[in-house]
Amino acid sequence: MKQTFLTVILAAFCCISAVAQNFVDDAYVDIRTGFAQSLQEGEYNGGFHVDYLNIHLKGHISDNLTYVLRHRLTKAAYADNNPLNATDFAWMTWQATPKFSLTAGKHPVWFGSFEFDEDPINVFYWSKSIADLYQYFTLGVTGTYEVAPSQNISFQFSQSPLSRGITNCFSYSLYWNGSFTPFWKTTWSVNFVDNEVGTMMNYLVLGNRFTFGNFCIDADFINKTALSGQQRPFFSDVAVMLNSKYNVGKFNLCLKGTYDYNDAQNGDFSRGGVGSWDVVVPAGYEALQLAAGFEFYPLGNNHLRLHAFYDWVSTLSDRHALEIGVTWRFDLFKRK
Repeated sequence: MKQTFLTVILAAFCCISAVAQNFVDDAYVDIRTGFAQSLQEGEYNGGFHVDYLNIHLKGHISDNLTYVLRHRLTKAAYADNNPLNATDFAWMTWQATPKFSLTAGKHPVWFGSFEFDEDPINVFYWSKSIADLYQYFTLGVTGTYEVAPSQNISFQFSQSPLSRGITNCFSYSLYWNGSFTPFWKTTWSVNFVDNEVGTMMNYLVLGNRFTFGNFCIDADFINKTALSGQQRPFFSDVAVMLNSKYNVGKFNLCLKGTYDYNDAQNGDFSRGGVGSWDVVVPAGYEALQLAAGFEFYPLGNNHLRLHAFYDWVSTLSDRHALEIGVTWRFDLFKRK
C-alpha cells in the first residue's frame, strides 16, 4: 500500500512538473487525519482514521479557459455506476465575456448553503441534510452571469445529488451569490431535484454569512418540499445550521449547532407506496447536534492545522464524541 501511494504521488509530481510551465497554476496535496472516540449507550468506540487525502490541480489552457481538478486517494475510484467516484472536481470554465462564463464537467451542485460550499476537509461535523446527500459533486453544466460587482446569478443543469452514480435523475438549480453589506454575504438557491423513488424535491436554500471583525457566523436554512403532494410545503421538512468562529491570533474558537426535522406525514406509506419522499432525512426524523472546539494554525497559514472538537447528538441515544487531529498541506507547484 505504501509503495502504491508513493508511486502515485511520484507519478503525479512528474506529470505536474512536465506541464506546469504552460498549464498549471497551482498544485498541492492535503490530508486530514486524527483520533476519534465516542460513547453511546454505554458502549465506547475509538480509533485512528484518515478522513481525506487529496490531490489538487488548478490551471489554464488559454486566457479564457481554466480548469480545476481535485482527486481523493481515500475513496474507491469507481462505485455506484460512477466512474469519477473519487474525483470531486474535474471541470473546465470558459469565460465567454467579462460577465458571462460557462462551466462543464464534474463540479458542486449549486446549493445555497455555506456548510455545503465549504471545502469538506474544513468541516468536522455536518447536518444530516448535507452529510447524507448521495452526491455533493455531479456532472453538469452551469452558466454564470455577473449582474453587478460581487453579484452573480447561475443556472445549473446536472445529475441529481439525490441519486447514486450516473442515472436518469437530474437537478435544476437557480443560484445567487452576493452581498447586501460588507458584513453580510449571501448564497441562496432554488433547486428542483429528482430522487430515486420517483419524487421531485424542491429545495429553498438560504445561506448567510455575517462577519464582524474577528467574529464570523454562518446561518443556513433549508426548506424541502416534495412536489408529489406534501401537505405543508413550508417548515415541515427543514434544516437549520449555525456555525460560528472567533479568531484569536493563531486560534479559531468554534461553536456549531444543526437541527434537522421531517414531519412523519411527509411520505406515501400506503401499500405499495414509496415511503418517505425525502430520501436524505426520512419522515419522522428529528435531531439536534451541538459541537464545540478549536483550530490552531502554528505556522500562521493553512499549511498546518491542529484541531479538537466535541459533539453531542440528541437522537443517537445521546451520543457523545471527541475528535482530535491534524491537517497539513504541501505544495507541488505554485505559479508566482
